[in-house]
Amino acid sequence: MNTATESLTGVIGIDGHDGTGKTTIARAAAHALNASYQRPFGGERGSLLARAADAGDSDGVLRIGEAAIAAAISRAGPVRPLVVERSWLTVGSLVSDEEFYERWQLWIPTILCWADLPTTLERLGMCAEPTESMERHRHYVDRYRCMAEDRGCVIVDTSNATDDEAIAEVVRAARRLLRWASVPSMQSGRAGDIQ
Repeated sequence: MNTATESLTGVIGIDGHDGTGKTTIARAAAHALNASYQRPFGGERGSLLARAADAGDSDGVLRIGEAAIAAAISRAGPVRPLVVERSWLTVGSLVSDEEFYERWQLWIPTILCWADLPTTLERLGMCAEPTESMERHRHYVDRYRCMAEDRGCVIVDTSNATDDEAIAEVVRAARRLLRWASVPSMQSGRAGDIQ
């Protein structure tokens, strides 16, 4: 196994569109797993990613996204497990499937926190927003789910779940993924198949 693959062992992504509860869930899951916690797109890196996406700069989105996730994993050092709040699903949601799947290399097992559109809009307090805003959120609600289904990710529907219920489901899924990824015979498969 190469060093790049070894550095990803024990890393779990918790991802999702705004309003899904992913921040609360990721922090609580990291605590329950006695894991380190990192936010690759907090602060300036998140702003850079958003600007590249708004400009239609797919190369920039992929470059910034990969660098941010790699830096978060590096910051954690050898401490495992590691929970990364926002992962490759966030990056992939900003570019086309063709650009993303042909070029992305930094695959980590990822759990999607997902909520339906009415719940998302309600949680974000955006029920009275203009149509474009609702359409933007509709796009991302659908995009995250389609990508997660395509890659076989665990999807936790937080639409009608309490925080405690969603956290418990994510922690159970994370424990399964961590056990599965630690089996040497499984690690030799394509990294993109470990979702």
